Amino acid sequence: YTRQTARTRAGTGIRRLARQAEGETDLARMHHLKDLIAEAVHYTPGASEPDWTAEEAVTEGHGVCQDHAHVLIGCAREMGFPARYVSGYLLMDDRIEQDAMHAWAEVHIPDLGWVGFDASNGISPDIRYVRVATGLDYSDAAPVTGTRVGGSGEALSVEIEVAQQQ
Repeated sequence: YTRQTARTRAGTGIRRLARQAEGETDLARMHHLKDLIAEAVHYTPGASEPDWTAEEAVTEGHGVCQDHAHVLIGCAREMGFPARYVSGYLLMDDRIEQDAMHAWAEVHIPDLGWVGFDASNGISPDIRYVRVATGLDYSDAAPVTGTRVGGSGEALSVEIEVAQQQ
């Protein structure tokens, strides 16, 4: 989880954010990085393209949870930390029905192990988060992948409900 991918490769914006992260411990630096990313890439649903790179999200200044995860991963790897993309679900306080899955990043911090960071919500994942898949970036942890041959089109309809089990 130390090698960059096409989606997480560090450019000028990623390197700038990585250099700005401060803290007395690795954990503190990562929390500061999470906050820097939230400021630099404003969470704006529908404002990014599915194939954007981390660098494009930083350049545009807006994105979604997928973009935040890619930026954090790119920065962490640039700083020498292994980092991975996580796709899953988040139990929301105000609704059960949701529009999409959620994504966040995990960074391997010495003496702690894998620690999650959700720049979109400004927190580290807790018991409300459900991990489905991990990978180097979104392409490794996408909920649906495949190849279609023939036909003139297709449509995918998804309904997501996340609720506390009784």
